[in-house]
Amino acid sequence: MSGITDLQARLKELSTALSHIHPLVSRLKGFTTAVGQGDQPRLELGTEIHTRLKEAEEQLELLKVEVEALEAAADTRRKGVDNEKESERERVIALAGRLADDLKRTRGDFRNAQLQAKRNAEVARRKERELLFTRSQSAERKKQSSEKLTQDDIVMNASNDVTAALRRTHQLMQAELSRSQFAQETLEQSTAALSSLSESYTDLDSLISSSRNLIGSLLRSQKSDTWYLETAFYILVGTIIWLVFRRILYGPLWWLVWLPIRLFARFTFAILGVVGITGKAVQSSEPSTMLEYVPQETPVVEHKVEPNVQSAEGEAVWDQIPVADEAEEDRLIDEIGKMVEESEEQEETNIDDISEEERQRQAELPRNPKKRMFEATDIPQQRDEL
Repeated sequence: MSGITDLQARLKELSTALSHIHPLVSRLKGFTTAVGQGDQPRLELGTEIHTRLKEAEEQLELLKVEVEALEAAADTRRKGVDNEKESERERVIALAGRLADDLKRTRGDFRNAQLQAKRNAEVARRKERELLFTRSQSAERKKQSSEKLTQDDIVMNASNDVTAALRRTHQLMQAELSRSQFAQETLEQSTAALSSLSESYTDLDSLISSSRNLIGSLLRSQKSDTWYLETAFYILVGTIIWLVFRRILYGPLWWLVWLPIRLFARFTFAILGVVGITGKAVQSSEPSTMLEYVPQETPVVEHKVEPNVQSAEGEAVWDQIPVADEAEEDRLIDEIGKMVEESEEQEETNIDDISEEERQRQAELPRNPKKRMFEATDIPQQRDEL
């Protein structure tokens, strides 16, 4: 609160100083130069007004910095905390704005007053020149009328005229010098304003380029971060799906889908194998007349060793033949042996019934070299020792 009151007091002092400058500007605007007076009073008055305005502008710049800091603090604070402080702060900000406008208007009035005073000085100099011309004409008339004057009076009048002309020349030179000083000050102010403006534009260009670079880097980092996030998300989803399948769906699918299909396939292949062996046995038990002319092929039963891989229940069995398959093969071998014995008995009975001529004719026929007798031998089973 003390800072706000101090700022308000300084703003009031600046307002008072501006109110003192207004009468000086009005005085400069209506300033008239007397004949033979010169431009020195006008220039002194303009210099004084310019100095006061410059001091007021410097004070206003300092106050603007404090007011901007006060506005930033007011924006960051919460609304409705202290209505009295908020209203006081708003009054200070409004007073600073009015003072800035008043100072700008005073500066414009001062420039207009300088131009008006310059015009008045030009009018006064014109009048002075006209008076000088009229005096010279009157002096010539007096000279013509007073031919009776002495030589000393003539010299004195000439010296007086030269002195007055030199004084007027000196005053004109002073006026031109003050005008050139004012133009130089105005040029310096314009140069300073242009330099500050160029610096501000340079800072703005550098700020824009840095902002462009920052935005480009942010866009690139955003693209890379988006790609990383998407990849991590897909990996996470795949891991979750695999865990759900492995922990929840793998066991039921194994027991309910894969194992029944596997058992059904084994059962089907076993049935097809049994049907095929039975069909071969039936073909071998044809009439004896066919056995006389068709060579018989002795079926050889080979024990096929099939390694059993570890099943889903965790049982590892290698090179073992199921008991049911062995019993079934033994039964088939016995049936085949019986069929062969019956066929041999039928051949013997047929041989006894034929005549002597038929026997001689069959004895003359060449024997079948591919015919082999069936010998029931045990085939050793090869086992892998692991």
